[in-house]
Order: sequence, then structure tokens, then C-alpha cells
Amino acid sequence: MSCELLVFLICTLYGPLVLAFEDCFRSPGICRLRQTHGDVNAVQPQVVDNVDKPDPLESKPLVRKKDPGSIVYVEATSTVGVNLDEFAKDQVTLKRIVSKLKSKGNKFWINRAIQQLSQTINRFIFRTTYYTEPKYQLALPPVNQWKIKIKGKPKRDHSIDAHDFVYVHYTWSTHLLSDVNSPGISEPRLENIGGQWIEPIVLPVDPYNIIQRTGYACMSENNFPVPSVHPEQTKWFYDDTCKSEPPFNPTPLEGCVRCHCSRTVNIDCITALKQHIGSVNVSFHFTRLAWNRVLADQIRKKSDPPSTQHPSDTDQKMLISGLASTLVQYKYFDNASCELKEPCIGGTGWRRLLLFDSSDENIGGVNLIIGQIYIILDNGTQQPNVVANHGLYQYDPCHRHYHFKYYGTFTFGNSKFQNAKRGFCIQSTGRQANAEWSPLWSPFYNCTYQGNSAGWTDTYQAGIPCQWIDVTNYNTKASAVHDSLKANMNPDKMLCEGKLVLDSAGQQIWVATKFRAVDNQTVYKPKCIIGTNPSTLKNNVDEDGLLPRDGNGYVTAKCAPAGQHIGSQRNCGFTMKSSVGNCTPGKQTVLRCSLQSKSNTGNRQALVSQVVRICESSAVLHTGTACDYDTSLANVVLPAPSKGPIQTTTVKFTCPNYRDPKEKGGLYSMYTAPIMENIADGNTNIVCHL
Repeated sequence: MSCELLVFLICTLYGPLVLAFEDCFRSPGICRLRQTHGDVNAVQPQVVDNVDKPDPLESKPLVRKKDPGSIVYVEATSTVGVNLDEFAKDQVTLKRIVSKLKSKGNKFWINRAIQQLSQTINRFIFRTTYYTEPKYQLALPPVNQWKIKIKGKPKRDHSIDAHDFVYVHYTWSTHLLSDVNSPGISEPRLENIGGQWIEPIVLPVDPYNIIQRTGYACMSENNFPVPSVHPEQTKWFYDDTCKSEPPFNPTPLEGCVRCHCSRTVNIDCITALKQHIGSVNVSFHFTRLAWNRVLADQIRKKSDPPSTQHPSDTDQKMLISGLASTLVQYKYFDNASCELKEPCIGGTGWRRLLLFDSSDENIGGVNLIIGQIYIILDNGTQQPNVVANHGLYQYDPCHRHYHFKYYGTFTFGNSKFQNAKRGFCIQSTGRQANAEWSPLWSPFYNCTYQGNSAGWTDTYQAGIPCQWIDVTNYNTKASAVHDSLKANMNPDKMLCEGKLVLDSAGQQIWVATKFRAVDNQTVYKPKCIIGTNPSTLKNNVDEDGLLPRDGNGYVTAKCAPAGQHIGSQRNCGFTMKSSVGNCTPGKQTVLRCSLQSKSNTGNRQALVSQVVRICESSAVLHTGTACDYDTSLANVVLPAPSKGPIQTTTVKFTCPNYRDPKEKGGLYSMYTAPIMENIADGNTNIVCHL
């Protein structure tokens, strides 16, 4: 029996024991996929004789190498809905929500389907890490190129893993347009016309509040600095193959190369979905179509951009869409915080941070190549390689990854604190362009070998450590502040946006710079010719940003898309009711809260169930910290009465304890919200007392 067959049998039959084997230690994604979906290669369809779907195209058995490009059709059928389990004991609210959901039009359900389908990013972008044989990305195009059709009217029953759901079925489809060879490189079964591939992924039927309901069970932190997971950014981390893992106890040079590193998780993703949300098995069906110029023109027209103006150069362009995705969040940092050592905060204690995405698209026709940063040894140690050995990347023992100090600078308004973003991993994380000049696959799929392919984006999402600007010192006591969030990409020209200069052996030539590494050694950069396209260094952008008043953050911002965030666990649509309350540090505090009618009419039918969320307050900042569900001291629902007297609900929490000489504890704040954001609650008031 071969070693590969033995490992496969063990992975399939003895699930959890697989981590004991070297193959699974070095490539855990391969074993997790087998445990979750079996041998995916063994259940694939044969080449079809007719590829006229969805357009009447002539079927060809082989790819014509003279074709100017390739077209792959992708389709899936799924179910998306709203989990109603939370409202089982609140029949008044349950009836209201069911009535509203059943009256929703297709737009509501399409937006919900988009959120569900977005959870596939990790599986499709990092697809290479799940297979032993050569396979690469099958990145889906941007949402504006998706087609979603809702099938029938919303239904309500308990058929989805025994959960109470209002749900709909839908179909989804899109096209992938690329060069003639890409489909066969991404997936060998798509090399020829009529070739097919089915990628199975288990998704949550309700795609909101995933972390609030299942913790980190479905979050993969693989190759990310710890901690990076954010409850509003699950699409970057969702991985249905994640399993229960023992605690992460790394060596000093060992990075995170598995699902769970910042938290110990004792349940696998699919079990957590079935128990706490409801799951759906989705098969993404890829079919290679014959070349059709008319169809290609239609696809390319929606591409961003449709063509490259610099086919012989690399050109990293900052996208405004990233800077527009901002979150204001309060976080506490002590003296041991990695962020203080970077530094990307202005001091210790409670800090107010402006989080944002930064996305760079390579709009040039040539790959941005950085090279081999490090290699991973058998024991998980990250050993520096050619790029790190030239000082361009420097290892950070606190975050356990290599830093690229020269990625870009970010400022908000006239802030004196300028954030120099430390890029931890420049890689292709999404395919923005959907055209022949952009390949379907990219060699830059992990942090060991870095760069960015033509037409692809490299995104640092909000939530990654230091992906923010510290805005603590802005005065927003009386009013919010509007100002510009500015980004300057590659300000020191350390990345080659142009053409690399190679030696006779085809290797990069390194040039000394004025910069010094942490060990005081000279930092080198690759030799580069920029003159062919001077505009590549002028892609700086700015976007309007908003700092709300003190004590507010993304938790108090309007929910978007409107109407999608339902229930007490959501992290939007709250209002700060009280900024600072007093309690005894470390002791249990009890509040007694009830609903009252603002109009004094006594009309119980007008009252709406409310959520009371208790957060820690800061003595230094003199305000609440707008906590999310995961970090709240308490999160309690005050149910709307159906009959009889209005009941009093007990809200219990442990009073914040001593943190430091300035933050001695004993302070809390209260935030409230209606149970569903678009249920009118103008007549409902909340009264609480100790």
C-alpha cells in the first residue's frame, strides 16, 4: 500500500487522528477537505457533449489554441434565510418578524444571498492548499457580474437542521473570462471545451452573526497575524473544513498555519452550523464553454478595468472601495501589546481606532513579483529566504510573521499620527478584472512567495492588527468630524511598479537603499525600470471619512444593507443610552429594566422588544466603548408584552475590574436597540435602575 493511499484512508476513516501525520501537519487543508467532503476528485462529472448552456455555443472537444481567450460558466443552487430560534419565547416579536420577512421582495433575499456566497472567498482563493495535485484559484468575479434568481415565495418551517427559518431557494450564475490556458491550470478538468468541475462548500443558511452564534468554529486564521478575525469580516476567514484543534502553543518562529490560533475551538465548523445556525450543501458547477466573441464582449464590458493600459508593466492602484469600508472601534491595549511596539497606536489604554480596508489592484499586464520571503520547516519554523535576507521583509516575533514596512502610509485629516502600514503578506486575494489579460490563477496564494498577478487585488481587511489609524485624540465630544482618509501606496518605491531588472541567470538584482533594518543592516530593494510607465507611482487616493461623537462606533452606525441585521446579536443600529455608570469593580451588578410607552397611552401593542447591551466605560476618555456582542458585559432582550403587566427584566453583569492606574474599573455604559432594525419603535422607552 502506498504512503499516499495510507494517508488518505487515515484522513477519511480516522478524522481527528490525521493531525498526527506529517502530511497533515504541513498541509492541514488537504486533510480537512477529505474529512469534510471525501475525495472530491472521485465524484466529478465526465466531459459533457453539449456545452450550449447558458448560451447556444458550438461544442468543441478540445481547446483551440488560437482562441483569444477562455470562458467558464459557473452555477449553483442554494437556500438562504433568517434563523428565528432566538425569538421562540417572544411570540409578539416572532409574529412581527415573520410577517415582515414573508412580505420582503426579491431584493432583500438577493442581498442575503450575496452575503452567503461571499463566505466562499477563502475556499476559492486559497484553493491550492486543499489539494495534493496541482490546482489553483477559481476566484469568483465581483458581485456586479453575478446573476441571482429567487425561486418562489418565502417559506417558514423547521426543515433546516430542525431550526425555525423563513427561507427561499435561489439559483446563482456567473462567467469567468480569461486567457486560453488559465482554466486548465486552475483546474485540470477545465483544460478542454466541455470540461467540468464541481466544488462542494457547506454554507450557513443564515449568513449573518456567524461568529456570534458559532464562535471561531468556522474561522480559519491560517497565514494571518493573530488576532485578525473580525465579526464583520467573516467572508475572509470562513472555512467549512475547519475542525476541532488542540491549543496553539507555537515556538518563537512559528506562525499560524492552521484554522485556530487565537482561540481554542472544540467543535468542527459543520457541526457548529447544524447546531446553532442551519447549513446548506452547495455545489459550485464549473463548465468550460467554447469561445464566443459576443459573450466575451458582454463579460469584459463589466470588468474593472476591461483592459490594461500598461501591458508590459506592473501597476498597483489603490482602490477607493477599500477606504470607503470604515469601522470605528474602541480597543484596550496594555504595555505588552504588539501594536505598541509597531507602533500603530498612540499609547496604552483605551484607544479609538478608524479601521478600514486597503485594496490594491495590479492594473498592469505583468505580475508584481516580490519573491520568496521565507520557507516553512518541518517543525513549523519560518526560515528567512532571499527577500528577507536582503532586509526588505523583517520578522516580527510579536505578531509571528514577516513585516514589509514600506507598503504605504495612511492619514486621517491633519492628524499628526501617521500610520505607516506594515504589509504582512502581499498576495493575490481577489480577481477584480474579468478579462483575457487577467489569469484565473496566481502563484501568489500564500505568504512564503509573495506578489500580485495582473488584474488581481491584494486586500488588507479591517480587523488585521494595525489596519487602522489611531484617532483617539480627535475632539468629538460635541459633534462628529468629517475629514479625508488618505492613502499613499508604495511611497518609498520599494516595490517594483514597472519592469524588474534581472541578471544573466534570471535572478533579481538588489540595490542598496537609505533604510536600515532592525539589526541596523542595509535594506535592499529589487532593481526596477519605471520609466516605461511613470504614472504607476501616482495612484494615491483619498476618501471622506466620519468620526462619530464620543462613545459611538460601528456598533452604533446604521446597519447595511438595510433590514438584513436581525436579532440581539447584531453589531449595528445601537444607540448609546448612558455613557458612564458606576459599579463596584469585580462585583456582580444587577439592573432591573422594563419597557414603557413614551406616549403614556399604555398601548402595549405599540411596544417593541429591545436589546440592552452593557459595555465597559473608560475613565480617561469619559465615555462608553461601543462594544460588540462578543466583548459585551451583558446582552439582554427586553421582550414586548402580549398581555398582562409589563414585566421587569434582570440584567446581570460583572463590573469592570482594575486595568491600570488610570483605568481602575467600576465604570459601565448602556447601549440599546430594537430587536429588528426596521421595526418602528418610536413609542418604546427603556427604564433601568439598580
